[in-house]
Amino acid sequence: MPLVVEEKDLLKMGNGKRIALVGFLINLTIVFLFFNVIGAEPRAYYGQVVGLEFPVLQVRAEDGRISTFWVGYKTHLDSRPPFFGDRVKIEYIKDSIRRNAVTRISVLKKN
Repeated sequence: MPLVVEEKDLLKMGNGKRIALVGFLINLTIVFLFFNVIGAEPRAYYGQVVGLEFPVLQVRAEDGRISTFWVGYKTHLDSRPPFFGDRVKIEYIKDSIRRNAVTRISVLKKN
């Protein structure tokens, strides 16, 4: 008596709905990530430099709040690198890991 092994049919009607639902969720995730990257618009921040560490710049705004900005190889300097006490204008965007990534630094005046 030969043994007959039945194959599971993965594309039956019940499994087809499950596959369609998973495909829809994957496509929805991809579209959400795509629009999240495209929607990045630069913002401006004015303040005084209070901390420097190679890739990180700490700037205090007029209201006393200190914000951290990440400086990279794509950062454009208008005049010179900022030092402690310099008043700066920073243009930045949120990068893929939600950091404040600097696109342009302008030194306004030294206090």
